[in-house]
Amino acid sequence: MGRRKKEEEHENHERWMISYADFVTLLFAFFTALYAISTVDAAKMTQMAASMRASFSGEIFDAGSNTLSLFDGGNGSTAALLNIDSGTGSDIAARRDQSSSRIILDGEADMGRFRRTLEGLLSEEIDHGRVRIYQERRGIAISLGETGNFDSGSVDIRPEGLALLDTIATGLTTIGNHIRIEGHTDNVPINTFRFPSNWELSTARAGTVLRRMETHYGITSDLLAASGYGEQRPVATNDTAEGRARNRRVDIIILNPTIARAEPL
Repeated sequence: MGRRKKEEEHENHERWMISYADFVTLLFAFFTALYAISTVDAAKMTQMAASMRASFSGEIFDAGSNTLSLFDGGNGSTAALLNIDSGTGSDIAARRDQSSSRIILDGEADMGRFRRTLEGLLSEEIDHGRVRIYQERRGIAISLGETGNFDSGSVDIRPEGLALLDTIATGLTTIGNHIRIEGHTDNVPINTFRFPSNWELSTARAGTVLRRMETHYGITSDLLAASGYGEQRPVATNDTAEGRARNRRVDIIILNPTIARAEPL
């Protein structure tokens, strides 16, 4: 009996492992949650902020106005960053891309409103000369200079250039217009193993911008086109350093639908 009682009173010294395992599990969950909170998609945060600004700015229809604030109907969370005249229901339907929830800018009035929205969104970059925005017969041109966006002779977008492109692309995800990306250079010859001439460099830069817009923002490839013009379409004189700097650029052209139908993409 004495021996049996001694065996029954034998203590399990490994019970602490159960509490230890629970503690480790809680620590893992805690640090996983911290990591998830700290990892924020910058583009999605920008879109969310735009949506919140629109939500708190007032009603969808402004009092006494015929202006309608349009939102991306795809996920209900992205502000379209654009106001167009409400018109009739059929007018709005006609301007909406039938294959998606994006809004098609059609005509100078729509283009002008969107241009002013972009100018407000990019006011700091415009003030520093990194971006130029202008409206022309083809549509809206967003011109990105080489300085701050590309290293000389390179197609890799600099970090500050990526941040700028992210801001631009956030606005472009809300429209269904065709977008042509055009690369340009100055008249200083280049002859490297990768780029035998300015034609190759300008085309490669346009392709780099196009690829990021497609892969990071879901702008469908059927809306995108890229081309390189080398030194053939300067916007300033190549006789000065300032003029050559302006000519080294990548233009993002939001095409007027009429022009898009008339020109090959």
